[in-house]
Amino acid sequence: TVGPVDIVKLLPVVLGKGAFGRVYEGTYRGQRVAVKQVVDLSEGATLEDLQASFAQELEVLGRCEHPNILRILAACLTPPRPCLVMELMDTSLDKMLHGRLLPLPLVLHIASEIALGLAYLHPTILHRDLKPANVLINSPWGEQPTAVKLSDFGLSRLRNTALVTECPEAGTVSVHNVHGTAPPGRYKITYQSDIYSYGVVLWEMLAGCRPWDGIGTVGIACQITLLGKRLGVPPSATPGSCPSRWPPQLCELLNECWDKDPERRPAAAELAKRLLLLKQKLQGGASTDAGSQLTC
Repeated sequence: TVGPVDIVKLLPVVLGKGAFGRVYEGTYRGQRVAVKQVVDLSEGATLEDLQASFAQELEVLGRCEHPNILRILAACLTPPRPCLVMELMDTSLDKMLHGRLLPLPLVLHIASEIALGLAYLHPTILHRDLKPANVLINSPWGEQPTAVKLSDFGLSRLRNTALVTECPEAGTVSVHNVHGTAPPGRYKITYQSDIYSYGVVLWEMLAGCRPWDGIGTVGIACQITLLGKRLGVPPSATPGSCPSRWPPQLCELLNECWDKDPERRPAAAELAKRLLLLKQKLQGGASTDAGSQLTC
């Protein structure tokens, strides 16, 4: 149950920044927490807009209880400073990827956990903004992270209020899910949009670089929707282009996530199962070749 905010102490530690708000470290009822707070309305949004976004996130997270979904502890939606109080995590996947090439077993573990979170959501909730910055992680550099959780549900939508769009691959605008304009038609945004974004996040973990680096949003949209292009699997000239990081089963899975027909993209539960089987197969391999797959 999400409770009202009583006393939250903000610490001078900014965990993240957005267009209109910041996430601070704080304390609430004796525990360290993350506090998302509106701090700036100079970019044209109204306080009502931000309250609606916070209310959407509160409605979504308030329904969720799962080890791969960030917990919300308390909320205040009244002016002048609406805020959400959430559990504090050690870091984000986005920060882990900066300047590092994640070992393949770690990639598979994180990808499996993300898929489990999506599988929990998708019966009723679409995330619509899946990207490394919205994947939070505890104990990131241990033998195995103790927690991998999906966060930032301000753009999420309940399935009974699904959007209708002209684009069958529509999502939110970022390099992880920009799809531009497709041929005329009307389509509901469904979980397959999250699956497309999931594939891009997995590709970024494997490749060790930003997807579509150096290309603007409009350019990416044209590449994907007009020219039908997809990210290279495996890629060339990237930190993670080592062939042993791209076993055939993983390449096949990625291409399925980006299938031009959204109905043919795998469900999140299937992705989690296939990744777990692949991880077990690689860990169980006794040959030198299998060992190289685990360490490259």
